[in-house]
Amino acid sequence: MQGAEGIERRNADGSPSALPPRRRARSPVSGLVTSVVVTLVLVVGAWALLTSQAYRAPSGTQVAVRLGTAVVDGRVVPHVALHFSTYPFADGEVDGVPIHPGGNRTWPAIGPTPDFQVPAHALVTVTVHQYDGGGALNDPWFATVRGTVGNVATVDGRVVHAVDPDAIGHTFLLQSLPGAASDFFLNVPLPAVPRDYSDDGPYRTIVFSFISGPRGTYAWNCEFPCGQMVALFGSAMNTLGYMSGYLYAV
Repeated sequence: MQGAEGIERRNADGSPSALPPRRRARSPVSGLVTSVVVTLVLVVGAWALLTSQAYRAPSGTQVAVRLGTAVVDGRVVPHVALHFSTYPFADGEVDGVPIHPGGNRTWPAIGPTPDFQVPAHALVTVTVHQYDGGGALNDPWFATVRGTVGNVATVDGRVVHAVDPDAIGHTFLLQSLPGAASDFFLNVPLPAVPRDYSDDGPYRTIVFSFISGPRGTYAWNCEFPCGQMVALFGSAMNTLGYMSGYLYAV
């Protein structure tokens, strides 16, 4: 009996034929299902990376700077600030401080650290200096600001709800891990530097504010394909500490 590998050929007298067995034609539906499964595996695998690995940034955790208090929805809450930059080359230095200790020259990275700490239920104002070039998002959905105060950010002083999806340097997507606020979600696109990008060159300034969730661990990652291999979602994209990290609400 011939199995699923092929259909056995026989001569008219019933003896086995010398011709190779016919291969079963692959169904177009089967190919589509395979593509969908592969895509789901990549997406689930990326999220599993953030939820399963114990990680601490070699450069430590940035503790938000206390600015005072603010009134949000009639409540007085702490007001704190964070600052980070996105760089095209992870092995560089800024003011003598490594962007990523032992960083890969060909990978982008966030600096001075990918890990942040903020108070729970606080107004958090974030300033980003975006030094990297870029290109088009795979999905323009990530070019819209979501989850910030007013669902807006400022880019070089201009208030925006969305930016050009074909000129993105990186994105900052922050969401909760199991045990924290299940409905917390934030996405901020970071527009690209048009040309001549470097670790100490021109940069875009993006500022946004959000209300932190309850105590717990939150994970951030970039949704712009700035890595290598695996549809440009490998290397820096799936290695914690480059284009991904954590925010701790305490």
